[in-house]
Amino acid sequence: MASHALPTIQPGPDQAANPTRALSACPAGTRATVIGIECSGDEACRLRALGLCEGTAVNVIDDRDAMLLEVRGTRLALGSALTAGITVRPTLPTA
Repeated sequence: MASHALPTIQPGPDQAANPTRALSACPAGTRATVIGIECSGDEACRLRALGLCEGTAVNVIDDRDAMLLEVRGTRLALGSALTAGITVRPTLPTA
């Protein structure tokens, strides 16, 4: 199956010091913004239908077996294959 990706969101000047990473690399407690989704078209469509799309804020609740996320007030559990294909930019904590 072909990879289905939309254009990524370009970082602003305040985001240059905060690089992107795979969602699978984020530990529990991380808050981040989805930048891109790289997976099959069917999987990408399903994730977007569940509210997980570019620009969406996510909170990593648990990162043990499956990653438990809070997305738009709902919790989703995603396996490592899916989270490895989701690029996020962790949110810098405000002082």
